[in-house]
Amino acid sequence: NLADNFAFTGTVSGAGGGKVLQLVSSTETQVRSTTSSSYTKASNGLDIAITPSASSSKVLIMCSSGGGVTAAGVRGWFSFFRDSTDLGSGDGVRTFEHAGDTQSSELPYVIYFLDTPNTTSQVTYSIQMKVQGGGTLYFGQKGGSTMTCMEIGA
Repeated sequence: NLADNFAFTGTVSGAGGGKVLQLVSSTETQVRSTTSSSYTKASNGLDIAITPSASSSKVLIMCSSGGGVTAAGVRGWFSFFRDSTDLGSGDGVRTFEHAGDTQSSELPYVIYFLDTPNTTSQVTYSIQMKVQGGGTLYFGQKGGSTMTCMEIGA
């Protein structure tokens, strides 16, 4: 019967990893912008310091926000950094591009990235942004931004 209830009084061994060991989150409502073609912090208020419990742990990084570019032909990139290490490719982990007309582009988005820091020392995760095409890239539109890091046991 699918409606049966089960009582569990023992422990499970050998179940493997996948447990959430810690969760750290930060929220900010300020809108920020850049005209830089090099990565610059999108927000100091969203930096998250986390000390992994084991060197085999993974860290799931998530950011929800809104962003946009000012005109056609302008491209913007967002990328997560662990300390000074870019975790994305050269084009980041989330790209905005607006082309084909002369209007600006503004979109809500959620970015995820699973990192393997391979350390038990504290690391700091940040989100950074850069723009190309002579315009401005915005971060924090559409009601603010939230960044969350979850340590997942291996």
